[in-house]
Amino acid sequence: MRAYPHNSFFIYSSSVYYDNRPIEQGQFSTDILSASGGISLFEYNVDRAGQLSWANRNDDTSWDSSPGANRLITPYVVKSSTRQYLKASRRSRQLTEGPSFTITASGPMQDVSDDYIRTSYGDVLTGSSYVMSASITRELMTTAGDTGSISTRARPANRHYYGLRNSLNFYGTRSPHYFVNFSASALGSWNKDEQAINLISVPKIFYGSRMKPGSMSMKFFVTGTLVGELKDEKYNGELIQVGPEGSTGSGSVAGVAMYEEGFVLLTGSWALSPASISLRSGLADVNPSWLYFAAGANDGIVNETGNVSASYGSASFDMSFKGHTETQVLTMYAHARRGEVNFSNNPTFLDYEDAQNKIFQTSSNVYQEKDTIRIKNTVSSSYAGFDAPFERQVYVSRIALYDDDKKLIGVATLSSPVLKKEAQDLSFKLKIDI
Repeated sequence: MRAYPHNSFFIYSSSVYYDNRPIEQGQFSTDILSASGGISLFEYNVDRAGQLSWANRNDDTSWDSSPGANRLITPYVVKSSTRQYLKASRRSRQLTEGPSFTITASGPMQDVSDDYIRTSYGDVLTGSSYVMSASITRELMTTAGDTGSISTRARPANRHYYGLRNSLNFYGTRSPHYFVNFSASALGSWNKDEQAINLISVPKIFYGSRMKPGSMSMKFFVTGTLVGELKDEKYNGELIQVGPEGSTGSGSVAGVAMYEEGFVLLTGSWALSPASISLRSGLADVNPSWLYFAAGANDGIVNETGNVSASYGSASFDMSFKGHTETQVLTMYAHARRGEVNFSNNPTFLDYEDAQNKIFQTSSNVYQEKDTIRIKNTVSSSYAGFDAPFERQVYVSRIALYDDDKKLIGVATLSSPVLKKEAQDLSFKLKIDI
């Protein structure tokens, strides 16, 4: 089963809104899902504000236990002879290479085997809380091919761009605008290594196997007025400015979309509006261009910190596309043939008038039911006070699924019971997503 889920992101004032959903404020948190502008994977730690003191994590008193603390759900293991430990821990370490160059590595992806060795048996080892969410991320690279150096060795300054260079050249068969280095009299020449690139990353959870070609739409607004719109009109990944009609750069290619990988690379540097806006953290105002599209989308530009001026609030952005998902579907048929499926274990199937007793005889050795138990006549009559002739009929409400060994493996429940008469043939079509 193929589906094309629609996704839209609206970015305004350092906030991202996914599918026009507002950011919900709770009693303990300003964002109850901790997933502003995105998806919370399991919706754990909903509206929780408790904190864990990592300095004394082996002491339960390190949790905030005051009334209403509402502490976080956090994974933990107890050190024992099973030698189990978590794969993530909030630690930091420094790697020094060369006489003066130091790399500081921190975060939850550090190896914790040394933590495990230092602790005593019975100590509690905790990990990061279960807030797992995803949203779009923007990264502005002023010179994409810049390199830094460690011990005189050149290393890429923009690792994400370098990781995409081979894929960009591979997709050059779709459009020459993908090529990193290109020169032609008709289209011009460029070298992406020397260009400024606005890279927008979309997590895979939003689109499935790939984005649907031709579905990408990007709109740039200034004071609520549309100053630029990009679309993939050729279905080849070229993001062409299609609006407003007659605007600067109209008809030009402002970037490319990598549908399989979930990236958008924007290189269009022409001014979309003569107004200067604060779209860079702590820097001078600039004319709106596609290099500043989605400014504030998890890129470090935070309006509340004061690192941008008031004009930053005049820009807003809209990005929408369709995904492409493929789900394996198992289809089964259950047949209720004529003369079959005409008895029910539902207690209301039997006639209980005159206190009908089902037991014929019972003892310590025998339990036997009567073979003359009356079945309730449920056939409707067209006349008042007249019972229609008796017919075997049941209402099918559930269908049981068995394997070859007659073991129950599933039950399908109908939305409403279906009448099955003795002289009828019925077939039920069951579908399940694998």
